[in-house]
Amino acid sequence: MRSIVYIFLAMITLTGCNDAPVIVTDSAGRMNDILLVIDNDLWENEVGDSIRQILAAPVDGLVREEPQFSLNQIEPDSFAGLLMKNRNYLKVETSNKEPGVTVTTGLYANPQTGVIIRGKDAAGVIEQIITNAQQIKTIFNDGEIKEKQRLMKKVGLNVDQIKERFGIELIAPRSYRYAAPDDKDFFWLRRNIKEGTMDIMIYEVDRDKIPQDSNVVASITKVRDSVGSLKVPVDNGEFITERAFSPYVNESQVDGKFAYETKGLWEVSGQFMSGPFLNYAIYNKEKNNWLVIEGYIFAPSAKQRNYLFELESILKSVKFISQED
Repeated sequence: MRSIVYIFLAMITLTGCNDAPVIVTDSAGRMNDILLVIDNDLWENEVGDSIRQILAAPVDGLVREEPQFSLNQIEPDSFAGLLMKNRNYLKVETSNKEPGVTVTTGLYANPQTGVIIRGKDAAGVIEQIITNAQQIKTIFNDGEIKEKQRLMKKVGLNVDQIKERFGIELIAPRSYRYAAPDDKDFFWLRRNIKEGTMDIMIYEVDRDKIPQDSNVVASITKVRDSVGSLKVPVDNGEFITERAFSPYVNESQVDGKFAYETKGLWEVSGQFMSGPFLNYAIYNKEKNNWLVIEGYIFAPSAKQRNYLFELESILKSVKFISQED
């Protein structure tokens, strides 16, 4: 398997051959948009299909299908001027040069992530796409999370209460409010949105509540159902995991610590209320327990990809504070 080659060029000024400074300006583009720089004939055949299968694949855990990234295609000759300032672009080249995938950072704007896929022909490009599929997706997603966290930090919520109780810091915008001020073991942050609400829960459970075995899905479901039904007030029902769909659980890391990432749907039992959730159970070796932080959405009439992405960006911003800090 070929390794992706990174070229880091995140500088405010670059010097050209004539020693004249080239100013790298701010990038532009909506969150989770990628500009595809590729010939029309390649975009409309199997090469385009391979790209769409990776970058426009449906987001796990949503009720309705929504692509992870929105893709906009242009011909290579059109990649100039303002279009070169897009925060994310993927360029496809066919030539006799060495095939592979190269990643550039901040080449035409800052911040900016560019992925160049090169092959001798369409079949060679497809081979590179398939071989490096997960890495390409991760590169763009990590870049977008970093940018979202940067923007949220500018209008950050005061999280001193959370830091004092759980020994963590996180980045969340001030549009969230503390909704359970009298409960010192369960923190509930809420944000009103046009179509409903976005919520975040933070709590701890003993290590034995989530054994690291083949029944981890059932264990995580049991924990979140017991906490949700007790702590989240709803009328005539309980806040639990949707019974008709099994959650997706993957091993992950948050701040370098082992974590289970769980994506699924919540529901209120006996009512027609449901939505997506994203849950991280993070093993804290120092306390020998699990820190559970979960975001969920109630916005039945809205597109939810970008809301879920915001929650992912908040949850992945968790940093554990050492005893000495």
